[in-house]
Amino acid sequence: MIAGFVAMMMCSAIAAPRGLAVGAQLGEPVAFTLGYRWTDDMTVQWSQGWSFGQKQMHIALDYQYTFAEIPSEDGTDLRYPVYVGAGLRFRAFGSNVSVTDDPQSFGIRFPIGAAVSPVHVPLEVYFEMAPVWIVSPRSHGGFDGGLGGRLFF
Repeated sequence: MIAGFVAMMMCSAIAAPRGLAVGAQLGEPVAFTLGYRWTDDMTVQWSQGWSFGQKQMHIALDYQYTFAEIPSEDGTDLRYPVYVGAGLRFRAFGSNVSVTDDPQSFGIRFPIGAAVSPVHVPLEVYFEMAPVWIVSPRSHGGFDGGLGGRLFF
């Protein structure tokens, strides 16, 4: 049983859609996303949108590594990749002065996500959570997250 768990965690995504991906995310923030997957398990994603909680523009750049794929046992030809990552986040150009007194902030993101993707369609729907460590102008924690989709070309 332990060997099976280790094998699942060591496997990379098989037949993942590759290339340029365009999508959108709803949550915190609401954002347009643009990504590029150059191997089955390595993706770079940029997102730009609006944080309604902070009332600021949001820009993030993340590296995502797909470390496992949960097998589909129901015969529906769906893939369930699971990924982790690291990236940078910048927020500015808003009216959040009454919320945090910081006109802009810069931080490090740690996205964790799971997706569902049909085997024969270059589409991915995902749920992502991203703890954030804000490093400037003052150090504190934060959180991003949402539900989104990506279409690969």
